[in-house]
Amino acid sequence: MRTYWCDICEKCVDIDMKKLPQCKCGKVFGLNFKTSNHVNMRTTWSGQTKIEFSQTTIDEDIAQRNRR
Repeated sequence: MRTYWCDICEKCVDIDMKKLPQCKCGKVFGLNFKTSNHVNMRTTWSGQTKIEFSQTTIDEDIAQRNRR
């Protein structure tokens, strides 16, 4: 299954990929491919320079923030 946004119906449409990706209104999805509509995970995470991990729990963190 894949979910598309139909501009004509103005709603999300779930399409079974084994069939033609077409909405009930007649719009066919996937005819044009724009790279701007997709997320490139190779470049998205490669821009991260630092990831911080904390050993505190969420409750401890909230308590520390409330004390400030």
